[in-house]
Amino acid sequence: MTKRLIQDSLIQLLQEQSIDEITVTAVCKAADINRGTFYAHYEDVKDCMNRMEQDATKELLAVIDEHSIPDSLQAILTGIFEVVKKRHAVTSFILTTDQDFLMSFIATTKREILAQIPNKVQGIGSREKEYMFEYYLNGIVGVVRYWLKTGLNESPEELASFINDWWYRGKPVKDLSEPTE
Repeated sequence: MTKRLIQDSLIQLLQEQSIDEITVTAVCKAADINRGTFYAHYEDVKDCMNRMEQDATKELLAVIDEHSIPDSLQAILTGIFEVVKKRHAVTSFILTTDQDFLMSFIATTKREILAQIPNKVQGIGSREKEYMFEYYLNGIVGVVRYWLKTGLNESPEELASFINDWWYRGKPVKDLSEPTE
């Protein structure tokens, strides 16, 4: 309960200041706790943020692991988007500010997915498959950024359905340079 209060206070402060500008004193004041209570849980402000990122990562990877046979991209995405919505302040910070953590998370996610579905994507080589997953994961990150920026209006299920439909539609986009009849 106290950890959650501290984390929520830090997230609130991040709306107005960068992580480097926020002090333990400011977090304690926002959380209405003393410094001893803060230090009983965290070393400093960055430690608090790192732990929130790690917790979010564990939840997201648990969703992927839960679907160890990912026959349903939509189910995996729905689970991921539910975590993003639940932890929207932390994920927003990660997606907009902590690029090193984001790149590390994307690499980990790609490894997890590729390890679980090595033969699911037929007809392309392993190198091309890596590029494909990089393309899709970064696209999904862009969609999540936009979803967060626009207020999380769509449900996790609806957003997952959009991406699932795009993934499986598989129809080539008409070349716009060709003259129309």
